[in-house]
Parts: sequence; C-alpha cells; structure tokens
Amino acid sequence: MMENDGDATKIGERWCASRGAEWKLSNIAGRGGTAPVFTVESPLGNFALKILDKNFSEGSRGDETRRRIQKQISDLGVHDCPYLVKIYDGGDFEGRLFLLMNKIEGQELEKCLAVVPRNKISSIVDQITQASIFLRSRGMCHRDIKSANVFVSNDFSHATLLDVSVARDIFDPVGLGTDHDGQLPVVATSRYSPPEYLFRLIEPSVELWHALDVYQLGGLVHDLIMRKPMFEEDYQLSKENRYRFAWIVATKDPIIDAPDVDLSMVLLGRRALDKDWKRRSALTLDDFRSGMESQRSLGMTAIGFTRSSPERRPQKTSEAKSSVQLVADQIRDEVRGYLFAQGIVATHNVSHGSSDLRRLVSFEWNIQQRGSESPFSDFNLSFEVAAAAVQAGLIIHTAASLVGRSDTSERRTELELPSFSFDEDTKSRIASSSVGAIPTLAGQLVSGI
Repeated sequence: MMENDGDATKIGERWCASRGAEWKLSNIAGRGGTAPVFTVESPLGNFALKILDKNFSEGSRGDETRRRIQKQISDLGVHDCPYLVKIYDGGDFEGRLFLLMNKIEGQELEKCLAVVPRNKISSIVDQITQASIFLRSRGMCHRDIKSANVFVSNDFSHATLLDVSVARDIFDPVGLGTDHDGQLPVVATSRYSPPEYLFRLIEPSVELWHALDVYQLGGLVHDLIMRKPMFEEDYQLSKENRYRFAWIVATKDPIIDAPDVDLSMVLLGRRALDKDWKRRSALTLDDFRSGMESQRSLGMTAIGFTRSSPERRPQKTSEAKSSVQLVADQIRDEVRGYLFAQGIVATHNVSHGSSDLRRLVSFEWNIQQRGSESPFSDFNLSFEVAAAAVQAGLIIHTAASLVGRSDTSERRTELELPSFSFDEDTKSRIASSSVGAIPTLAGQLVSGI
C-alpha cells in the first residue's frame, strides 16, 4: 500500500534546501509503484526528483534498491540516448533513497493511449526500441518496458523510456548489484512478462533477456494498437487473485487487430507476443525499427517464416558453366535450402520456359495449418532465368515474383534481378541474388495492406 506522500514532499523540500536557496520543489509530477516523482526548479533548469517510499529505502529491499541506483549512475548516468531517461544523482537522504533525473515534458503513455494518432505508433515504437538497443549496448536489459513507463510529448513526436531502476546486467547469471542475494526475482510487471520469465522456466542468460525485450516491445505495440493496456479486462476481474491472473497472462494470447493500422505493425505485435520464446527470439530489436529493413523482415513473417538463420552464401564453383539449366538448378538448391532454414518446406519444380534458353524455377507452400495471422494462406515464389547470346559472350537475366493467395484475393509482386555476364562465378552470384530478393518481395507483398 502506498504511504502518505506528504512525508516524501517534506523530505524533498529539505533535499532542495540542501542544494541551495534557488532549488525549489514545485509539484508532484507523478506517482509510481515505489515512489512519488516531484518537479524541481533550479538555476540549472528543471529536474525530476524521485523520493522512494520508506519500505523501498530500508532493510534488505533498501540495500537492493541502493545497489541498483549506484549501478544506474555508474553504468548509465548522463548519456547521449535521447529516448532514455538520464540519471544525474542518487543515493541516501534522511533515511530515504532518491534519484535526480531529467524532467521530461509531456504525459504518461498509458494514460493517453486512446488519443495516440495512428500515424505516430511506428515512431513511438522506434524510439523506445532505440532506447532498448542503447541499453543492450551497455550490456543491460530494462526488464519493465510498458506504456506506463513511457513518457510522450504532447504532440506525440517524442517518446522517452523511464524507470531504469530495474535494469539488469544481461551477462550476469545471478544479478549481482541488481537482484538481492542472487534470488533471481521476477522484476517486471506481470501482464507484460512472458511465461518463461514469469515462471522462471529458463535460467538467466543473454537469450532470456533478448526474448523478454522482444515480448515487452510487443506489449507496447499491443497497447498502442488496441489503445489499452494488455490484459486489462482480465486484470480487473482477477486483480484479487494474482495466481489466476499470472496463469491467464501465461496462457492467453492477446488480441491485436485494427483495420486502421498498417498490417506489418499488427503482424509484428502478434509475432513478438508469441508464448514460445524460441520462436519469438527469431525477431531482433531492429525489427521494431521503422524503415525498409523492418518491412522486409515483417514480410518474411507474413509469408510464413518462423526461424532466423545466418545468411546463406552459395558455394562458389571452380568451373565455368554455360548452361541455363545449371543456373536454374543452382537457384533451386539455394532457395530450397534457404526456405528450409527459415522453417518452410516447399514443393519445387524446374521447368522449360518459352524457349530452350529459358527456365522457370518455382516453389509453392501453404501456411493455413500453422496458425499464422498472415492475410494469405498459399504462396508461389518463382524465378524466370533467361540466357541471351551477345558478342562478348552469354548474359543471364533473372526475374523474381511472389504471389500470395487467400480464399478471396490474390496479390503479386515482381522484381528484376541484376543481369550477369557468364563466368565461373555466375551460378553462385545469381543464386545469391535470388535468395536476397526474397525479403524484398515479402516486404512488397504486405506493404500497404
């Protein structure tokens, strides 16, 4: 239960007085689960002062919190990431722990989800992802990414990730300096915690923290699209029984759907909230960034890809090949292997085209039985290979296409690949180009749906 914030106000006033006559406590800017946050006016500008509740400042819990504060200051402090709160000072004052942070103008995202413009969703997700990537670069995982820990400017153009007090060293198996006595507590908000973290199903590791980051970013996507916190109705019905609520969170798939939000963002949220941490971990933090790379990756998800793998590079051949059939066979083998590595088993065929110097390499697969949220159920991926004789030798042209079909619609996207003069590396280069075209085709297929 939250204590009387009046005591914290008086402590905050005395803290300001200790800094100088021009330091003033202005108002309560907000209230979290562990502390009120006050606005502080000073000759150096405005700051946010967090005075932690007494039960988070004393005893073993206080020791744990103190270690976290010290780690925040030493590992993060004043940094150059514009989307992550900055820590200027922290420690003990009159028996309470405090944090002095930059004052962020705007409002708490959770409180304004209903009015966030749809065209701002992507940029908000992108900015919080950049904060997560910055933390990752410092070897840390936030552990509590949620809309209540995000502040947005009044025009929704800027987002800031708050409350780094629970950030965790991703390379430390026992959480020294952040988790009390190596007890490995679940430090997060239950509704935004995946099953493997909520129930401690796997040991702390880089893989665990990556899967947690992805899930919590997925929760942010959910809240922005659905305009409410995840599992809100279930929480209201089960808030007196935390065990029941934890079970709901662990077993129930949140609904993410909105006709006025780009399909790629909807698919991203669904994929990120996969209960299977291994499948979920196929996403990278960059997949949450706005731009072409994200669109290509999401397109891969939309056409049924379930696993990530290193880029496949075809083996070079040492013998010059002049047959279009051999080029087609190389494309067949490389693309088939790439699809399989991504989780798709496709039927394939190499057939003659309209002349002896043309071949059609085609792949077909169906994802209807795999529980996919893709708008399509059947796919056809084709590569048409044509050879043309010129004075300098043989030129190989390749065109790629991807068709997605459902019961009611069909969509096709095409791509001309680079042409190559025939030499000993031609098969390898054309096959590599064909594999590389797949993400682009996938992104084009779902773009604008």
